[in-house]
Amino acid sequence: MKKLELAALSVVISVFLASLVTGLAYPAPLEVVEEQISVLAGPIVRSEDAVSRVLGLLSLILYNNVGVSVRCVALGFTLVYPAYVIYANGYILGSVVSIVGRGSIALVPHGTVELPVIIYSGYLGTRLGIVALVGIYSKLSGRKGVDLPRELWMALAKLKPIPLLLTAAALLEVFVSLPISYMLR
Repeated sequence: MKKLELAALSVVISVFLASLVTGLAYPAPLEVVEEQISVLAGPIVRSEDAVSRVLGLLSLILYNNVGVSVRCVALGFTLVYPAYVIYANGYILGSVVSIVGRGSIALVPHGTVELPVIIYSGYLGTRLGIVALVGIYSKLSGRKGVDLPRELWMALAKLKPIPLLLTAAALLEVFVSLPISYMLR
């Protein structure tokens, strides 16, 4: 593994683990987590029509997760957005596990697909950000810089399997994780 890839992977794993531990030790109040979810999903969940509810949740989850993945890469040059996404996911996961305890087992079916995809997207964005920094340093040092647009397109091309994987995660979340969470209440 090249130094660049190793650096990006190290940053992403470190941010995720630090935020996970922070969420476990200092969880966000459950009301805050529920409020964030209800702002987006509230109108869908309150729908009278079961088919509309299911399709609405699937669409919302898929749209959100694919959007986050693409933005992680597209805004990776900032290094801030991928770090924020990785941190937020780790912190919320840690908070939910801390608050819900054994009930958080309901996250496993979809989380085993969704979380690695989001972390991978964060890695691609972080790698792009590091490439941008190295390119700037190279230019300032009088050496040839990197072709950042080319790097961006290469990173975006690596997202090709992401919609399929996130579709599987959304289906698991709606048809497996949510029913499990209701059974565990």
